[in-house]
Amino acid sequence: MSVEYAIKPSAAAHVDYSERRHQPEKDDLELSASGLTWLASIEQSARPIRLAAAFPRIVNRIVKIWKTPREMDRYFEDLLEDTRGNRQGFPLNILMELSTLKDYYQAKVFPTRRNAWDS
Repeated sequence: MSVEYAIKPSAAAHVDYSERRHQPEKDDLELSASGLTWLASIEQSARPIRLAAAFPRIVNRIVKIWKTPREMDRYFEDLLEDTRGNRQGFPLNILMELSTLKDYYQAKVFPTRRNAWDS
C-alpha cells in the first residue's frame, strides 16, 4: 500500500454534509434589501438575475464580501469548483451567470491585483 493511498481518503467515500448545515435563516431564503440594491448596481450584462432568484443566500453572501477582493476570489473559486468531489453543481444558466459575474468583478470592480510574485 502506498503512503499516498493511506493518507488520502477514497474519492468514493461519502460524507454526509447535511448534518453540518445550519438551519435556514431569512438571508438564506430571500434576497435582502442590500442584495436588491447590489443587484441593481451591477451592469445589466453581468447581473446575476437567475442566481438571485434561485440562490438568494449566495447573493446575500456576495454583497457582504463584495469589497474584499481576496475573499471574493476565494468565494468564486468555492462556487465554481467542486472541492468536495460529490456536489451536484449548478444548472448551466446559473453557472454561466457566476462565471460572467466573476469576469466582471475581476475586470471592472477590482481590475488591478497584485500578489507577492508581481514585480
